[in-house]
Amino acid sequence: MAVSRISVRNMEKAIEKKRFRRMALARRDSLLAQEREAYSEIIVKKLTTLPCYRQAEAVLTYINFRSEVDTLFLLEQSFADKKLVFAPKVSGREMEFFQIFGEKDLIEGYHGIREPKEGKSYTDWVSQCKALEKRMVLICLPGAAFDRKGHRIGYGGGFYDRYLSGLPKTVSPQITTATLAFNCQIFEEIPWELHDICPEKIITEVEII
Repeated sequence: MAVSRISVRNMEKAIEKKRFRRMALARRDSLLAQEREAYSEIIVKKLTTLPCYRQAEAVLTYINFRSEVDTLFLLEQSFADKKLVFAPKVSGREMEFFQIFGEKDLIEGYHGIREPKEGKSYTDWVSQCKALEKRMVLICLPGAAFDRKGHRIGYGGGFYDRYLSGLPKTVSPQITTATLAFNCQIFEEIPWELHDICPEKIITEVEII
């Protein structure tokens, strides 16, 4: 059976995305531990000055793994600011966020990434809220590579794309999506597909895109 042109283009794009992912992760892994720590603190400080954080009632954030931007700084600031904090937990091919009150609520989970033990889910919290349209939520996404148009290459699992595309489109909190990344992960342009979720803000130690 002949392979369609669309299939060929999709395969070529997938190969290109893998190439950029490998390149970005190699750059990120090459940072010294003290550089990652210092840059992570700068990135979180930039984020916490923005209205999307300051006005958020709830913060949904990934828990850093390997050489990612360290979100411990964000957790500490969010708890200090009395915000509701939710972290992701993977089940099969799906993901949900559960409320945490400190690092003690995290245990090793999917692929060794720390996850919430259990507790109130973000979905449950939303279902119990009144005046949803007046509430503000910040969702912080992880990722491998990004470009200046806001495109994002994740790690290939599609968890955040599925989760965000599955959120209600009608009455819901006002959601802002932001990515925390090191400047070495930013490219002028990366391959992207229509189903890829683009964060509204990309925050690095150098700039906010």
